[in-house]
Amino acid sequence: LAVSANAAFKDVKDIDETYAESAAVLNGLGVFKGYEEKDGTFSFQPKNAITRAEVAAIVYRIYTGDVKDAYVKNYETYNKFGDMAGAGWAKGYIGYCANAALVKGYPNGTFVPSGKVTGYEVLAMILRAVGYDQKNEFTGADWALHVAEIAERQGILDNVKGVDLNAPATREVVAELLFQSINVPMVTYTAAFGYQNVGLNEKADNKIFAKNETLGSKNFELDRVTGYVTANDYGTKFKNMQIAGKNLAKKDDTVKVADQDIFDAGRYGHVWTSKGSVITDVFYDDSLLATKYESWNVNWTNKDKSDFIAKEGDMNYFLNGKEVKADDIKAALAVKGSEKALYDIDADGDIDTVIVINPTVDYMEADYVVKGDEVKIQGVKYDKDEVSGYEDLVKGDVFTFVDMADAVRYYEELAPINGQKTKYTIPTKGDAYITFADKDYEQSGLKDHEDNVPLFSKNRDTFDTDATIYLDRGGYVAYTLATADVAKYAMVIDSYSVLGEKHNTIEYYVNLLLTDGTETGYVLVDEDCADEINFPDFYDVKDSKNDYIGQPAATGNYIDLGTLVEYTVKDKVYTIKAFNHIAHGDNGEWLAVDYTKGSAAMDFRQASRKAVIEDTVAFYFYGTPHSTNFEKTPSKKVDMHYGVNTGKYSKDTNEAGIPSYRGGTDVCYLETSGNNKVVDAVVFSGMPMGEYEDFVYLFKCEKETWTSGVGQLYTYYGVTSDGEVKEFESYDASRVGTVCYYFLRNDKTYDFAPAPYETDLVSVELLGNKDTVEYRYEGKNTESNIYSNLDKVYDLTDTSDLKAGDKAEAYDWKWQTTKVVEGMLVIDRKDDDVECLFVLDDDVTFGEFKVNGDNYWYPVANYNGTKLVERALAKLDKGGFEADKYYHIDGADAIKGDAGFKFEAGKVYTVVEHKDIVNDIKAKTGATLKDNVLTVPMADYVDGKADEYIETAGTVKLEGNQLTVTLKSEDGICMKDVVITVKSEKFDVTFTTAKMDAAKGAEVVFEGKSDLKNTLTKELVKSVEIVNKDGTLVYALENVEALADGIKATGTSTLTAGKEYTAVVTLLDGTQYSKTLEAQSGI
Repeated sequence: LAVSANAAFKDVKDIDETYAESAAVLNGLGVFKGYEEKDGTFSFQPKNAITRAEVAAIVYRIYTGDVKDAYVKNYETYNKFGDMAGAGWAKGYIGYCANAALVKGYPNGTFVPSGKVTGYEVLAMILRAVGYDQKNEFTGADWALHVAEIAERQGILDNVKGVDLNAPATREVVAELLFQSINVPMVTYTAAFGYQNVGLNEKADNKIFAKNETLGSKNFELDRVTGYVTANDYGTKFKNMQIAGKNLAKKDDTVKVADQDIFDAGRYGHVWTSKGSVITDVFYDDSLLATKYESWNVNWTNKDKSDFIAKEGDMNYFLNGKEVKADDIKAALAVKGSEKALYDIDADGDIDTVIVINPTVDYMEADYVVKGDEVKIQGVKYDKDEVSGYEDLVKGDVFTFVDMADAVRYYEELAPINGQKTKYTIPTKGDAYITFADKDYEQSGLKDHEDNVPLFSKNRDTFDTDATIYLDRGGYVAYTLATADVAKYAMVIDSYSVLGEKHNTIEYYVNLLLTDGTETGYVLVDEDCADEINFPDFYDVKDSKNDYIGQPAATGNYIDLGTLVEYTVKDKVYTIKAFNHIAHGDNGEWLAVDYTKGSAAMDFRQASRKAVIEDTVAFYFYGTPHSTNFEKTPSKKVDMHYGVNTGKYSKDTNEAGIPSYRGGTDVCYLETSGNNKVVDAVVFSGMPMGEYEDFVYLFKCEKETWTSGVGQLYTYYGVTSDGEVKEFESYDASRVGTVCYYFLRNDKTYDFAPAPYETDLVSVELLGNKDTVEYRYEGKNTESNIYSNLDKVYDLTDTSDLKAGDKAEAYDWKWQTTKVVEGMLVIDRKDDDVECLFVLDDDVTFGEFKVNGDNYWYPVANYNGTKLVERALAKLDKGGFEADKYYHIDGADAIKGDAGFKFEAGKVYTVVEHKDIVNDIKAKTGATLKDNVLTVPMADYVDGKADEYIETAGTVKLEGNQLTVTLKSEDGICMKDVVITVKSEKFDVTFTTAKMDAAKGAEVVFEGKSDLKNTLTKELVKSVEIVNKDGTLVYALENVEALADGIKATGTSTLTAGKEYTAVVTLLDGTQYSKTLEAQSGI
């Protein structure tokens, strides 16, 4: 069964084909919904488990038809289980299903909403909805057996094969179980007759009984519409596809189907409808294709129709998407290469439907041209909506086109097959075969646009050059080209331009390096290709000769060297097309990482990994003295080198022919496979890494030299695997103290790369003789001893006198039977064999540190202890050795950063990582602390009790309006002072009454609230005074009393009527608030 894509779910392809239809129908009904993703799409997640709550929600929608969940909240209080408090969104669904006896829960009174549901539990829920479990047969020890018996009998499990229904069910299996269950007749139950799925027939068809309705038809009017997919109309009226369903109420009725195109016309399938509306895509019943007639191509009218073809009136014929009569399809049906599909719908051995697509073959004479809403193809203008598929066609392509019933011409490019040099002739009528590249092909019957059978090019009957054939969809030869105009690729070595013989034209010449390593020499290029690469004139060529010298095969001046091109040749004139022009930096592409010889793929900076296959061709070019630098020097010209390698695989070495290249090498590449995965050709602008000679331990870098235009050159000294001391000049930096692979480049400098060995500092102890040692890596949890035989042990404890050409001495274990040294161990990763040991220090012992229960083993120094222990502690910091992080070493009287570590050989120390100082300062109730400002009640501020409002494990000291809190780290090593500013609370004071009588004196009533939410009290008032306009005291209001809603101050004095006075309230902390009034007479 072929299933059309269900656009509702983004992961529809992950749904098992067996269950795809079930998931599509339930989703179309709106009962089984997916998960909304961040991008607004929905996923079905078919392989995931599903919870009991989720199934309860689906069963609720199926049983009630409430797919919009409009009423589910009404049932949230229908609680029959003891664990509904955690049911959340599912309360209503579970409540309804429980009260409808569709779910029963567990014997302990719980439902377990988040529990994974099993297949049998799903069946029990939905079969209750169908009408079963009236006898409580789904209860007890054998409940699952009863469920399985009913499901098997009703055919619900026909598609469920190899699934353990006792285990948590996947979402796709649940969809299948629910879908099949809603399509079986519902049942009724009586004690006398048991379960019945039939009832009295209400239709006038002379039948007493009829099957009961299904849940699907009862609640959703669910129906399966089966028939042929056809166009609703033809030509410019074509709008959509439809199914003429045999099971619709009227024979001529149709339903519209989405996402089908004109090429589906005539296919047999079905859709699902709900209340007359289509809810799924088409499910095509392609299993009905009469495959035994696939080889039947010609003379169909002469065969005995009674053998396999029904009477004409009972058959359906479709030609290019249009329903036609038998006579209209006979000729097309007889053509080899036309696409055919024959349906035997009723499996009686007779063909019921014939579908034919009969395209035409053509050759692209010129590129198509687009102008506005028009496109010109093969000299004919079309509206854009009249053609499709032409966008990929270019000049020289062979293609087919077909005019379909929707009035659109559809184009399809035919893929070329290139053959080797062999002689071919046109087949005779008695021999319809062509032998091509040692394989026989049959001639296609497809016609060209002039109604010819275009097997060969019209201007040639025979040809003996490289050829190209094109096959139609049936695998028949539909077209051939006598000349090899399929492009090949090459790398440009040189190019130039000169005046033509008559001095009225310019001729362009190029020298190409071909894939077989040969050069074309200077060949003429089609003038239409003048913009593809540089074609310099005589003066440019002359200047170039002053800059370069070439390898023996070179004949040119290296202008545009490295450009990758495709080329074709006709009449000795080359047509070229350039790609990723490295010389001009147009592409800016390079290898993202090293490409190693034998690797299956390359990584590029701007692209994903590209496969390297047997046919991959790798061109390369570079100049010395530096592989990526082309600047001439005063002393010599740049020496150019170039060549080609192929990816052809060697069974002997199990490696590809393309050598290794360093990451960062400039590249351009070409993909002609069209799959964006295979590198067909690549150009490396740099020197191959070649084969590395040996590994070396580099112990010294003596000097650095800056070479203008080239870079920094370093002189290293190292000891190789056989003990030889060598000098290395290299552009690679920071290699001292490492083991590297090395090889000599063409410019006599060395290239280094990480050696394919395991290398690390270790302690090594001789065990009784000179052959057996044990070694242990420095670091964490390396206390296990590993034993080995060492043949190569070189003494590098003193390298001050070593020079190139010397032989490093073998390490002398002297007379001791036991000796511990520190060295660089080299182990071959392939077989774990010890290759070599470079002894770096023989004046060390090994100590143990313990951090959080983990053992750390490091050299404990008899000298230079600081350096070695700091290295140990740096590893505890994961190599960071951050200056602001401390370690306390118990018994060593030191912390990291201090001078002079005091260690004793063989002693065990505990290294404690210093814990950061924790600021635990808080304000107690009644005060606030923010941004190191402490606000306290005014009375306590004045009395100097602010320190009583701080809560901390540190020590607190109050001086004036500053609190100093001294914090200490957990290990007691570090301390930190935190300075806090102390402030009194601030009141917002409001004057509610203010009177000034010239004869009687003043009365002031005021109130206030502070920023600590405290109410202003009488005790916080220091004074209330009346002052003149200039601030001079007139008198104080001595009588201050507390009111229920404020504070009142009064005093008797004589004031001048009409003169302004100010009442000033001063609080304990010195803050003042004032109110200015004019004294009145007779208040």
